[in-house]
Amino acid sequence: MKYKVIFDTNSIRSTESLTSFLGGRSDLDRFAKLAEVVIPEMVIEEIKSQKKKYLHSKRDAFISNPFHLLRNLDRVETENFDVDNWVLELLKKEVISFTVISLSDDAILDEIKRFSLQNIPPFDRDSDKGFKDVIIYFTTLQYLNCLDDKKIFFVTKDERLALAFSKHERIQVIKDFDEFEKFNDSYFKGEYFINRLKELVDSKIVSESVDEIWLNIDENWVLRISCGDAIYFVEADFSSREIIEFTSVDFSVFFNELITSDAFRVTHSGVKSLMGYLKYLSDQQIQDLIKAASENDQIFSISTDEDVKGLFDTLYRAKYQIISEDLRVKYGKYFLV
Repeated sequence: MKYKVIFDTNSIRSTESLTSFLGGRSDLDRFAKLAEVVIPEMVIEEIKSQKKKYLHSKRDAFISNPFHLLRNLDRVETENFDVDNWVLELLKKEVISFTVISLSDDAILDEIKRFSLQNIPPFDRDSDKGFKDVIIYFTTLQYLNCLDDKKIFFVTKDERLALAFSKHERIQVIKDFDEFEKFNDSYFKGEYFINRLKELVDSKIVSESVDEIWLNIDENWVLRISCGDAIYFVEADFSSREIIEFTSVDFSVFFNELITSDAFRVTHSGVKSLMGYLKYLSDQQIQDLIKAASENDQIFSISTDEDVKGLFDTLYRAKYQIISEDLRVKYGKYFLV
């Protein structure tokens, strides 16, 4: 089960973007690889409103621009451009997968009134400013109550909203992906986990030995560890973060054999050799394999063979989110038939 990360408006808005509904792409794309992206309905509505206001103002400015007349453009056609529908279509085309959560408990209205009258965070001090934030706050708490004892992350740059969540132990407030990453680094490089690595993997491992951390196709953690001349790949359970299994086999040989295959025989051999190490593949390696499957004729020409299709379908379905749109199209042409 992936972490659930909830986003405030200020972390994902992009008012002027005409290519994507959600902003903050550099961080959001990285979050989407490791976590389930969750967005309160109020945030969606706020982003929609911001984009509509921006486009309405630009449309009015465009109409009043002399070049609109000089280019002999149809004023009525410009005035009738459906901004609201265009924004809705942009939302539908958003490539980042996300879950929308809504506030459904009508009884919460009395609590909202109390927060407003007493200026309780996220309302501002000595002000009732912050109504949208308080809706986001209670939407998040309602969602949290449906998750048993799971911990969630909330991404915001709003100090009052962060202060409101600070009293909830199951909500970790962060400003960006770097803070999110530090949360995992601090555990896997901490004394307890390093001691477990020394006991089960290699007694010479230290915190600096941990090179990279990612989620595998089973949504468990994988650590790449350099210790002297040895390279270890360690799988740890997502929730408990206890060590499940590890390998010191250099499976990059099998990986390279497959992506550079120049014969059907080599493809089958590469698939067979790599099958036992799929859980240790990084997102970049999976992306490279999907690219090879789409572009190497020694792979896609036998894409319906049981072993080839089985390996690539496993990777594709498990890591769909990290695969670029153009590769999804190419892959679907040869494999998803």
